[in-house]
Amino acid sequence: MESIRNYCRKPFLVFCLFSVIAVSYVFLILYGNYISAYQSHCDPIERKENTIVSNNRSLFHARDKQITDKELTSLYVKNISSLFNFKEANCSRLISGDQTYTQNVEKIVPTVKGSLSDEDYMSLTEDCETFKKTRGYIMSSLTEEEKEFPIAYSIMTFKNSEMVERLLRSIYRPQNYYCIHVDMKSSDSFLLAVSAISKCFANVFLTSTRRKVYWGTYTVLEPELFCLKELWRYRKWKYFINLTGQEFPLKTNFELVKILKAYNGANNIEGVVKRVNEERWNNRPPPFGLRPVKGAIHVTISRSFVDYVLHNKTAQAVLNWSTTIGVPDEGFFPTLNFNPQLGVKGTYSGDPDEMKDYLTRYKIWYGGHDQCAGSSVRGVCIQSTGDLYRLGQAKHLFANKFYLEEDRVVIGCLEEKLFNDTRDEYLGTKTFNESYYANLDFVKYQII
Repeated sequence: MESIRNYCRKPFLVFCLFSVIAVSYVFLILYGNYISAYQSHCDPIERKENTIVSNNRSLFHARDKQITDKELTSLYVKNISSLFNFKEANCSRLISGDQTYTQNVEKIVPTVKGSLSDEDYMSLTEDCETFKKTRGYIMSSLTEEEKEFPIAYSIMTFKNSEMVERLLRSIYRPQNYYCIHVDMKSSDSFLLAVSAISKCFANVFLTSTRRKVYWGTYTVLEPELFCLKELWRYRKWKYFINLTGQEFPLKTNFELVKILKAYNGANNIEGVVKRVNEERWNNRPPPFGLRPVKGAIHVTISRSFVDYVLHNKTAQAVLNWSTTIGVPDEGFFPTLNFNPQLGVKGTYSGDPDEMKDYLTRYKIWYGGHDQCAGSSVRGVCIQSTGDLYRLGQAKHLFANKFYLEEDRVVIGCLEEKLFNDTRDEYLGTKTFNESYYANLDFVKYQII
């Protein structure tokens, strides 16, 4: 009888054994999928870095297996910089300020064509790897210093997908993060084109919420906050810079990293008190007895300041106040940055009217110190070929604003300079001294 019981138990034991194996197998599959999804969502950058060597070998058909990663990247950078050799003009002469030559080139600016449409970008991005290679994206951090200092960007857009794409390409690195807001008033084709471009990169994304943006209203500031909230989940970036789709960098990524490290946690935000039209405050002072301050929407701010903006109750109260005033985007960040009694790290401890070093954006206003070579819209200069000398000399990080459809030479030359400087800095033939930025007023007198 005992032998029969033992025999009867065997099928049950076999069934249990197979059940345990099956459950374990399913668990491993689910766990693997979870890890894969987590890495894809939270840390796409390392995956990009791991593929750079194989991409470079494929690109250059390297047969010598002993070639170093450094040599491969050097070839990659040299090859990319050659793509931006602007053939329609001698950019060096334009940037050096050769006035006679500049005047001659200005005459041919309207003849320089070659634009890409929304439909072109939708077609080009069907094969993302080919798109990134043919369009000249730098898919390497290039230096360890740049890799360890990621930058987060927002880009507010509403038209001209080519200008947006060329801006993205000029600042793109796999370790950085890019949040794009597309105005709800934009065309469907523009939205589809920008979306298609963003899907080719793990660290570029569109905001999950969109707004119709109207100047002078909260809808200008709100999309910036959308991006800050969505960028916050990426833990590695050190500084945030907000851009529009009609701007362009004046510094390489290597130079931006050097400058931001020299800032040492300080914010660069414009601030004005004395020359403000008091009517814009609508007779509503900020909470807690704070001094209202006006400044540009364009900011360069540290991660710790972003943390304060997003998670501090005082900052939330100032934001609520900002929604009640005229031009909220010009009151929110400056008011937080120029009230030192708040004790926020990186903010300015002095008088905003005495801080002259606003370098986040090079922008020429009608009637200002610098004369605009091109046209102006609502008092703001549209940068053109005749402005290249001043753009090349500027200490600022980015310039505003450009109309690619009116002048392709100015962007072509800025691209050529940017990528040539990137190449030369990587190869060690060009250096950058950040001491000027380390000694700026807002850096020396920041709240610690």
